[in-house]
Amino acid sequence: MLHLVYLIQPTPAAEADPHAFWDWVRARESWYYDGLDTVLRTRWAVRTVGTHVHTIEHTVGFADEAGWGRYRRQVAERGRDPAWERRRTEQTRWWTLLDATLLSDPPVPLGFDRTPAPGRTP
Repeated sequence: MLHLVYLIQPTPAAEADPHAFWDWVRARESWYYDGLDTVLRTRWAVRTVGTHVHTIEHTVGFADEAGWGRYRRQVAERGRDPAWERRRTEQTRWWTLLDATLLSDPPVPLGFDRTPAPGRTP
């Protein structure tokens, strides 16, 4: 699997109104990824220790490089629509992109997940 990881710095507007910011993030995720079928999952995490404290890591997962390439082409195609591009670029009100990294899974199965299933306690 490939993982596209964005490091995002919330703007002063986002810090001033975190409720509105996270509402906007939820709505954007639904709108932005709708129809981008090569995106298998997304994940959001807030850094609380280390460098870039209070920044956000946003991870987008793809099955392989072909899926990532198709995603990039689809986003570029959507960007040609002025209304879509205007909506996409409203993100500058809420965040600054600090970095983007592409990671891949190791060639052997590693890791575990002890997360309880929804509705079940560990």
